[in-house]
Amino acid sequence: MAVRCRISIDDARDVDELAFQELPRIGESVSIPVEGSSRDLRVLRVVHMPGAEQGATTMLELTSRIL
Repeated sequence: MAVRCRISIDDARDVDELAFQELPRIGESVSIPVEGSSRDLRVLRVVHMPGAEQGATTMLELTSRIL
């Protein structure tokens, strides 16, 4: 079962939604499609936000910087 997460890259205001096979942990490297090409990013923060109708929502803050 895939885990749907909202993602934010380098504190950008743009928020996308992406599915992962399992929830990434802080410090892990993830590869995601960005503007047509694959990009390797690190998980900076994982925030669980309570949702209304959809249940729990998970927000991943990703960074291109080295941790």
